[in-house]
Amino acid sequence: MSIEPGSPLAGARWFLLYLSGLASILIAVLVIPLLFLISIGGGWLPNTAMNPKALSAVALSLGAGAVSASFSTLFGVPLAYILSRVDFRGKSLIQGLLDLPLILPHTVAGIAVLLAFNSRAPLGQLFSPLGIRVEDSLYGVVLAMVFVSSPFAVNFAKRGFDSIDLELEKVARSLGASAQRVFLTISLPLAWRSILTGWLMSIARAISEVGAIMVVAYHPTVAGVLVYEWFLTRGLKAAAGLSVLLLIASLIILTGLRAMEERR
Repeated sequence: MSIEPGSPLAGARWFLLYLSGLASILIAVLVIPLLFLISIGGGWLPNTAMNPKALSAVALSLGAGAVSASFSTLFGVPLAYILSRVDFRGKSLIQGLLDLPLILPHTVAGIAVLLAFNSRAPLGQLFSPLGIRVEDSLYGVVLAMVFVSSPFAVNFAKRGFDSIDLELEKVARSLGASAQRVFLTISLPLAWRSILTGWLMSIARAISEVGAIMVVAYHPTVAGVLVYEWFLTRGLKAAAGLSVLLLIASLIILTGLRAMEERR
């Protein structure tokens, strides 16, 4: 382990060892369950990978997660740009409401979505003639995913816009470029990595959701819900096998995130 000469920890070997000891406890709490999951669930992985229902549930999770993340990004990027560039009354309230899904209990999030958009609610009745209903439908799965994962899309996009030197936009405006052109040709290209990171994080959060989806749309069954179902009906080891399959999918997404970070 190397420490830069100017670091506050330079020459403080024993304090560094003390901090490392405390940090290793948290690392152990995170790593040990994953090792048990892989060691036990890995033996069930071949059977799980051959199970049509399991593969269908994982594919549904990834597909619905990508759709929900794309929806959140499409409508979240404009919101992120406004929050980054405009000061207005109630801005803190909007930012607080935006982060609220991150701390709400998952079942509460599902109940909120179901109350607002069920087929008997005023909003739900607007879409019913179009054949769109959230209860036990793919629409409900995507909507629940959007509710819990959209803060990632907005927050990462805002972080990207915040990192842009405002002078670049001001110079472009002074040269006659419209606000729309500045946004499309300067702001978006410079913030695209953060936007893409937010999209990937939204997918990761969406496919990990269980509670809200179970309340809104137990069917079609996504992978997270199927893990819980198998845990109740088939036992812990069968659920572990499906969990490993989900873990692999999550690792692929995280690998993409890390690759993006290294390119910055």
